[in-house]
Amino acid sequence: MDFSSFQQNRDKVRATGRVLGLAAAVCFSTLAPVSAQDFEGQKVTGVDFRYEGPRTVDEERLRNFIQLAPGTDYSTDTIDSDIKALYESGFVNDVRVLAEPVGGGVRVVYSVSPREGVAAIGFVGNSVFSDTKLAKASKMTAGGALSDQAILDARRNLEQYYMDAGYPDVTISHRIQASASGNGAELIFVIDEGAKNEIRDIRFEGNGTFDDRTLRRQMNVKEKGLFSFFTKSGRFEVDQLDDDLELVLDYYRSKGYLRAQSPGIRREPVGDGRVDLVIPIQEGEKYTVKGVGFGKMTVFTEEELYPVLSLNGGDAYNSKKMRADMTTIRSYYGSRGYADATVTPDIRDAGPNQVNVIYRVTEGRRFRVGNVNIQGNTKTQDRVIRREVPLKPDDYFNSVELDTTKSRLEGLQYFSNVQVDSSPSARGGGYRDVDILVDEGKTGSVSAGIGFSSIDNVVGFVTLEQSNFDIRNPWRFTGGGQRFAMNMRIGSERSDFSISLVEPWFMGRELALGGELFYRDSQYFSDFYEQTNVGAAVNIRKPLTEHTYFTAEYRLEQVEIDLESTVPATSLLVPEAGDYIRSAVSAHWVYDSRDALIETRAGSKVDVGLDYAGSFLGGDVDIVGLSVRGQKFWNLKWDSILSVNGELAAVDATSGSVPIFDRMFLGGARTLRGYDFRDVGPRDPATNEVVGGTSLGYGQLEYSVPIIDNVRVAAFYDVGFVNSASNLYHDVGFGVRLRLPVSPVPIALDYAVPIESPDARADQGGRFNFSLSYEY
Repeated sequence: MDFSSFQQNRDKVRATGRVLGLAAAVCFSTLAPVSAQDFEGQKVTGVDFRYEGPRTVDEERLRNFIQLAPGTDYSTDTIDSDIKALYESGFVNDVRVLAEPVGGGVRVVYSVSPREGVAAIGFVGNSVFSDTKLAKASKMTAGGALSDQAILDARRNLEQYYMDAGYPDVTISHRIQASASGNGAELIFVIDEGAKNEIRDIRFEGNGTFDDRTLRRQMNVKEKGLFSFFTKSGRFEVDQLDDDLELVLDYYRSKGYLRAQSPGIRREPVGDGRVDLVIPIQEGEKYTVKGVGFGKMTVFTEEELYPVLSLNGGDAYNSKKMRADMTTIRSYYGSRGYADATVTPDIRDAGPNQVNVIYRVTEGRRFRVGNVNIQGNTKTQDRVIRREVPLKPDDYFNSVELDTTKSRLEGLQYFSNVQVDSSPSARGGGYRDVDILVDEGKTGSVSAGIGFSSIDNVVGFVTLEQSNFDIRNPWRFTGGGQRFAMNMRIGSERSDFSISLVEPWFMGRELALGGELFYRDSQYFSDFYEQTNVGAAVNIRKPLTEHTYFTAEYRLEQVEIDLESTVPATSLLVPEAGDYIRSAVSAHWVYDSRDALIETRAGSKVDVGLDYAGSFLGGDVDIVGLSVRGQKFWNLKWDSILSVNGELAAVDATSGSVPIFDRMFLGGARTLRGYDFRDVGPRDPATNEVVGGTSLGYGQLEYSVPIIDNVRVAAFYDVGFVNSASNLYHDVGFGVRLRLPVSPVPIALDYAVPIESPDARADQGGRFNFSLSYEY
């Protein structure tokens, strides 16, 4: 039974249940007849099941699907929900509900016609895969429920299994027949496998303007390649070819070829289950936009909308720009409360190879926000969701803010699915409700593993995270929107432990308050000393505009510098040994318009920071530091990425000298990749160890191109100095950027060669840098 049949049956059952309830009332009571509504709100004295047909499913199993129970209040909505759940369980073919008054309450009887269970699963028509493999691929087992949804899911699983193996034309149906044993039913999948079709080549006919390579890049379907086992290239679904043909034609239309068309894609067999895809193209003439105009409007004037259009008179016709302009116009109307505004393009010939584009707007009426309705949040508190919704009741409705709400809720990463829409409000025709439906996702995780980098060698780690934490909800500790993390890393060169908690909306305001306790023992800083940091920090973060925010932190820590016994007494490191109390405040102003944190393609980031540690704060370290960092990204042809990254920083002591843990170094995966980690800077004559400087500057220029999905190659140039800008270090190199499907942690592997080194001791030849996390 499909869902529409279920709805029809549900309505019939509701009516039947009410009629039977009336009959039962007449039969069991000498009082006046009553209807099912008369039972609403009465206490349920009993809930029974009655079987019509073989008792193929245990009563206790059916009870697991209903909410109505003795002692609860009678509710027709609850009964509707129970009927739906029983149908969807797959255990019943039909449900009727009877109700009768008993004393001061009501007794309810669910009369069910049980469905036969799956006694066996069989396959007909399969020659490529065995019954055993298909049974596993279906993810359906004998003895389970024979529900329509379960059967549909099994068919989809089987179709995907065949398509992944190169059989795009597979069709699968099913039949149900009585079991030979007489117990239950047999589910038989009828398979028409079709021919194996792996794509050997994709070529075009009639394309004189754009070459085959350019047009192939517009398609999602790819030719089978060397890494097809990883990328699944060469495989396709039939419907996907239609979508790809439209993408190719739309590429033409975005370049001015308004009349571009194709009779369709041909598949030409070449043997061994391989095919060539041949795509004929009729390019037509290139069109220019003579002018852009608007139909009748009352909310906006043409002068207000012209500046925001991307397709203008004199431009080549561009379908993508036209659609973008339609979206912009709808957004303008939506931002004023005209939620139902529609925009239709009217394209008219305006001479040889010229067209006029006229946007005709149906404005509709202006709305206010009625109610904000939230559903599906079984774990996350309403207030956590509502604070991400910029629309409030009685505000003018703004459809743009619906998209903002959706992106904010998705950005929380609390939900596996987020739907934000509007609907007519019960408050009247001038109102629209905001409807939010979420599916709770997994927000807590425990991970453990072993990592490696060229800086700190082998590291074992254990991480416990809960991104939807609630410290006020003991034992469950979820639903409050806080972020909790506990990390432990132990390796040959480090031992770290930290625990942190962030409240992103402190006191109900858009002000993040966080705290951290930490212990860090670092041996990879130097071969001659070990550094240990133990302490705590508290910080705040306040958004200022869409792309800017301010952060401030107070950090109190004990820093221990433990020298190796082999350090000569004349070494500059000797005065650095000992314990320090560092009490410091820092502040940063940040502008960030990047489109992603990892594999950024566009945007920029600027971070201006001030750090101050002083004895008046209770410590014995007195320094002041200033830093300016910047990044800029461009997404170029072939999805290549050009980026520049750099920093200027300085530190000085307000009393005494700058301790070694506050000095500045260059070298390693994050700065100058042609040099060892922290191996650029002033050196100690006694140990040849770099002891750091009080200023630095570096810049990185990088260009990367994709090779296959999740794999990019990069070429880069680094330049930098410590203390003196006249002593510049330079390196060049290349690298690989990997995002493995088995792990969300990206990998960077770089090889760089110094090309100019003022300090020859820093030049150790070509260097590999390997890390388990990178950020462009």
